[in-house]
Amino acid sequence: MFPHFENCLNMTLREWTYWHNVMHRHYTTYLGSKVLKPPFDWLVMQDIIQETRPPLIIEIGSFEGGFALWMAHLTEAMSLGTRIVGLDITDRPTKVNHPRITWVIGDATTDQVFRKVEELAENRRGMVIEDSDHKQHTTRKLLEMYYKFVSPGCYLVVEDTVCECLSLPPFPGPLPAVRDFIQQHGDQFVIDRSREKYILTYNPMGYLLRRPDAQRGE
Repeated sequence: MFPHFENCLNMTLREWTYWHNVMHRHYTTYLGSKVLKPPFDWLVMQDIIQETRPPLIIEIGSFEGGFALWMAHLTEAMSLGTRIVGLDITDRPTKVNHPRITWVIGDATTDQVFRKVEELAENRRGMVIEDSDHKQHTTRKLLEMYYKFVSPGCYLVVEDTVCECLSLPPFPGPLPAVRDFIQQHGDQFVIDRSREKYILTYNPMGYLLRRPDAQRGE
């Protein structure tokens, strides 16, 4: 039995955030495939896609493929020509099929996988979502490798930076990687905290906007 609204009015934001961690891990799906994302961040991603209209979306860490499928349906409904490249270390998401989605299975930090993504991108640039294992060193390496695919005025989204705020593993997690990346690439990217408008987010300081006047760094 799930708790009822009237019995939860004294929950703290921390308690509510922990509750969402349970909900999105076990009870959140899109057309039968799990989506490891709380609803407010899901809505923010809709806003970003609607506003930036990316021709390419790279999702690093796709779990069961539910969110990639949702993005495919959204961009299809918007009549965009968006190509979605989903990366995962297991073949679990490949049960999801859509003509807009191409799956690349393997370690996203390897040159082999990176070259495959370059080939599929076909010089497109757009949005990158980093949602892999969240270890600081992994996140930092992926940010350095894949930021070249983010177009000016679009986003590099780092998921689950909330780990540090809630003292959730891994330790250290993705937030220190974000801070280091911004320190190195502040001329290219800025943390856009306006994307945290619902307060509850699993990506605090994780919405990295590539400055509209930024030059390609590759």
